[in-house]
Amino acid sequence: MLLSKDVEILDGLPVLFIRPLSALVCSDLHLGYEGVMADSGSFLPKINLKNAKLILSKAAKETLPECLIVDGDIKNEFSKVHAEEFNEFSEFVGFVKEDLRIKRVILIKGNHDNFIDRLKEPLGFEVHTQEALLGDFLFFHGEELPRTKEGKFLAMGHVHPAISVYNNFGMREKLRCFLYGRLKDKREIVVLPAMNYFAEGVGVNAGENLEEMAPIFKKMLDVDKMEAFCIGEDETLKFGKVGDLKKLPFK
Repeated sequence: MLLSKDVEILDGLPVLFIRPLSALVCSDLHLGYEGVMADSGSFLPKINLKNAKLILSKAAKETLPECLIVDGDIKNEFSKVHAEEFNEFSEFVGFVKEDLRIKRVILIKGNHDNFIDRLKEPLGFEVHTQEALLGDFLFFHGEELPRTKEGKFLAMGHVHPAISVYNNFGMREKLRCFLYGRLKDKREIVVLPAMNYFAEGVGVNAGENLEEMAPIFKKMLDVDKMEAFCIGEDETLKFGKVGDLKKLPFK
């Protein structure tokens, strides 16, 4: 599904393809999540890395990209690089470069990516602090406002957007979504869903406030005017504007 002539949402996947950069873009993998959670007594099946590999394999087969851009939070622990994070991150970068044959791996550092710089030379990837301008495209994670005024199209992660719905059994579910719109200065922007398998997401239509999570929603962007594109089974569904979704009955 095209967002613009150069930017495509890959159907059913939390991944963008940017044609002029020949780049796949994803965000918020939080690798090592299960290991970090186990340290606090919560034991989860080790599926996050496997799921990320599967998603990127499908995306790469469809697009044959030359570059992968991770728009922040490739790891989970704030205060260190957890052993499980190091192992999974090393395996992930090797998989992308060797199995998928993607030549260039770029990480935009997010608030979870402390101490990741020391790995860039041995593993062979690029690191940009908070933001990177690549051609006409500005990538930033989102916990801070972008510093540069350049870039015609912006992409951010961090907030894990989702749309809250009720199924036929009356149970609440969240559908991960892309949010697409324009800043007050008319530049295009897309907010990426989290790739992490366990990230439920923030229900943007159900009173969960993005303004408290990312300053861009206070200063430069009205979330109610953004369009939601939800990830379904092998398809992407256009749900309309967030402001309209908020008006629908929701208990």
